[in-house]
Amino acid sequence: MVKLFATDLDGTLLKKGNIIKEEDKDSIKRLSDNGIDFAIATGRLDRDILEICKEINQSAHRVSQNGTFVQTKTNESIYTKTFDVSNSKAIHEKMRKYQNILCISTKDELYISKITAEMKALENFLYFPLIEGIDFLDQYGESIHASKYMLLGEEQDLVKIQTELLSHFTDNIESYLSDPNCLDIVPKGVSKAEGLKALAQHLQMEPNEIAVVGDSYNDIPMFEMTPNSYAMSTAPAAVQQKASHVVDDVFEAIDHITNAVKS
Repeated sequence: MVKLFATDLDGTLLKKGNIIKEEDKDSIKRLSDNGIDFAIATGRLDRDILEICKEINQSAHRVSQNGTFVQTKTNESIYTKTFDVSNSKAIHEKMRKYQNILCISTKDELYISKITAEMKALENFLYFPLIEGIDFLDQYGESIHASKYMLLGEEQDLVKIQTELLSHFTDNIESYLSDPNCLDIVPKGVSKAEGLKALAQHLQMEPNEIAVVGDSYNDIPMFEMTPNSYAMSTAPAAVQQKASHVVDDVFEAIDHITNAVKS
């Protein structure tokens, strides 16, 4: 029996332009009527999840930055894993050698190497402004605690960079394509699945009692964690193949789950 439903944001609950369908909002509200708890698992910062919660008028357990941070709906922090100072500096120096735009996340901020016209347009769909400037190597461990690195570019180039980075930092990083044009680098052992497992343990439930929905490569660890997995029909074929079901919308996944509860 499903006890917790977790959704990805971009490309899943959030449609183009940060639009959330009313049917999805209504279905999330119905979860509690069926005794099912609600969580959001995303590559975004926790502050973004809180804005989404305001929009849908629902509290949620929160797995942010691909599992780097996990907080309950009552704001209890139950898991945190950031890069240590030496790894932060080594990864920073390695990644800024690429020509790609580099983003660096901390718990509360998102820094970017350059705000181009394209990034300025993208910023309109972010809930908080980007901070231009990443020249703070000497601030790691003091005012800057890196939780995630991102490189932006063409998918074929990012895949090559991903292979190189994984080879160079084998024991220190995990890497996911959160979007065809965005490569995420997080601490070793971090994933949405591990974040949800930490949440499940806190809530005294098993991973197979969780249902998940997503659309990107960084959602695959979630799909592999539970038999109750749903991929969006807009997801790449390789992502869809990892899920138990394919749906067009979040509310379809929720309807499938709640109907099973009733039967």
